[in-house]
Amino acid sequence: MEEEVCYSTVTFKPYDRDKSTGSVRQSEESVLYAEVKRKQSASQTPPESTEKEAVTQISPAYRRATVLLGLICFLLLAALTAVSAFNYIHVSKYNNILTQHTKEKATNLQLLADKEMLEQERARLLTQSEEMNATLDFILKKNTFLVDEYCQSTSNGVQCTPCPQKWILNGSSCYYFHKNWPWKTWSMSQEYCKTYGAQLATIDSVEEQEFINQHATSYYDEYHGYWIGLSEKTEKAWVWTTGGKLKEGFWISDPPEGYMHCVLSVTSKNPLKSWISASCHMYNRWICELDALTWPAFLQAQPNPKDTST
Repeated sequence: MEEEVCYSTVTFKPYDRDKSTGSVRQSEESVLYAEVKRKQSASQTPPESTEKEAVTQISPAYRRATVLLGLICFLLLAALTAVSAFNYIHVSKYNNILTQHTKEKATNLQLLADKEMLEQERARLLTQSEEMNATLDFILKKNTFLVDEYCQSTSNGVQCTPCPQKWILNGSSCYYFHKNWPWKTWSMSQEYCKTYGAQLATIDSVEEQEFINQHATSYYDEYHGYWIGLSEKTEKAWVWTTGGKLKEGFWISDPPEGYMHCVLSVTSKNPLKSWISASCHMYNRWICELDALTWPAFLQAQPNPKDTST
């Protein structure tokens, strides 16, 4: 530390040896200035008055700054705490909402899948109901319905075919080709078909005629064939058992007129030329035709494509 310099003023008065002669300088004073230096200890603290004055001068501004800074820090801390709490609350709320949304989305997807399955089931049941109603209407229109001819009990439950046993399915119709004894007249053959709710076959297309010719095998002689549902009710008027008039025939030769004959389909190399007319009282084989029956899907059985008629 620097040395401190102290100044002091010392006044000396001369000794009055001669009072009588010393009157001249009696009033004068001798002034001697002396400079005294002293070394201050390193451990000596600053003067108390100076420190107090500095504290007195700095303290108010410092305190205001400290209080202001503390207040700002407090406000920042409070704001940070509030933001943290706000963020935590909203993040928690967001996570809860997200979790709930995920659950609801999964539930919604499951409900959509269930809805689709229910719609498919509803469509299936509706189709099944329509099929059952159609089957019931078909059965109710028949005077007799031989259930045993259509349905058989199997290891898989009851299975039903669209045609009776020994009948052949072609398109939307079932056909029965009678190939055993006894033979019958045209009217007797028609009565036999009626026991199945059927009639003698009605042929109204080339495809159907080809199908008939394929299964109507020849027997006995060229004059014997299979009765079909066409007869001459009046002169020059060939009428089907359904009441419809003949539009196109598959005659081997032009039939005679006015004989009140019925029509036979014989086996021919040319399916489009296989009809002959004969006396309705002649005994022959016959062909019955019946609408195929559509069963509900759970009752349907695979029909036998082979000709099992006898």
